[in-house]
Amino acid sequence: MPPSEAGSPDVPRAARSGPTRATPVLLLALAGALLAARVTLGIVEHARPVERADRVEWREPAAGEAEARLTGRLLLYCFTRDGDPRCRELSREVFADARAAERIQRRFVPIRVLDLAREDGHNPQDVARLEQEYAVNEFPTLVVATPGHERFEKQAGYAGALATTQFITGAPVQLLLGARPGHPRAGRDSVAGAP
Repeated sequence: MPPSEAGSPDVPRAARSGPTRATPVLLLALAGALLAARVTLGIVEHARPVERADRVEWREPAAGEAEARLTGRLLLYCFTRDGDPRCRELSREVFADARAAERIQRRFVPIRVLDLAREDGHNPQDVARLEQEYAVNEFPTLVVATPGHERFEKQAGYAGALATTQFITGAPVQLLLGARPGHPRAGRDSVAGAP
């Protein structure tokens, strides 16, 4: 039994002393500071986006081409350069996306073709061969090809995640529709996703 019920006189509660308006003012000031910090962080993130890990399991050219011949799956070549802002943007916006990476892994044998001409002054033989074969002169460039390279679809440049995803999704259909007798190596060169 509490002491007040045991017959002792009711003790009045102590009244709060001090201003009660300070609490809301402090909370508003704290909320304002947090909002300002978040806006600043958003500006910094926009100016320098956070790099996300590429989720595609890329193969080297020789190994990927051998795998595609064995499995009969289409090839997806990604011609890229280290440090190139557009190549990094493609990686961050498309290849780091879990759903897009899973779709690529399921439909294609993905091959990363790293251009080293700027860094080393020349490319390895297989890289030079592929760049010449597909007339690659812009980075990034995506090429969807059949095993044996009879037919291909190409997107030069990067026009954003939507256009690139549409290219990756539509290229196999275009290869199927464009498979006409007498038209080997029929490749459509879409610049930055434009048909």
